[in-house]
Amino acid sequence: MGKARFLVAAGVLAGMVGLTGCLEETSVSSTGTTTGDSTLGAAAGQDTAPEGTRQAQYGEILEIRKDGEVAATLSVAEPKPVASFFNGVSTPTSGPSFATFMVSFTSQQAGLAVNPFDFFVRTPEGARVQPTFGCEPAFNAATLGVGEKFQGCLTVDVAHGNLVYTSSLFDSTSLAEWPAF
Repeated sequence: MGKARFLVAAGVLAGMVGLTGCLEETSVSSTGTTTGDSTLGAAAGQDTAPEGTRQAQYGEILEIRKDGEVAATLSVAEPKPVASFFNGVSTPTSGPSFATFMVSFTSQQAGLAVNPFDFFVRTPEGARVQPTFGCEPAFNAATLGVGEKFQGCLTVDVAHGNLVYTSSLFDSTSLAEWPAF
């Protein structure tokens, strides 16, 4: 009976490690290039990224490294305000409009997992706001192959804040942060 409990506990722990990727060391750096729709230079006083977080710019192409190897490139277009979705059925509760971000990944490794919940907006008050449903093409969870490109739209119901990228929903470590909008 004791051995069976140990095996179940070990299996659950192994599953959690696989889901959260906590054995991988993930980092973000700039490639030094931008997409065509870049906004370089943060607004004055908006460089509020925590220590060790890459302060990114909209349109900047970032490298995501896992265990020292380039796993993907990532870019985020400047946010666009959207007053409502679904013919006015879905309206924002936190301000005059939703903030929508077009996020692009290009995988350099097989099995790269991307997820909209790897992103959130940190409000000026420090609250964490997760993405919601809205814009199309929606940013859905996916597992990418080598060289595969993925683009999707994140919708956040918040008036102002900084977009933040972590490498996992279960990880509170900010890897990259974009200027306030």
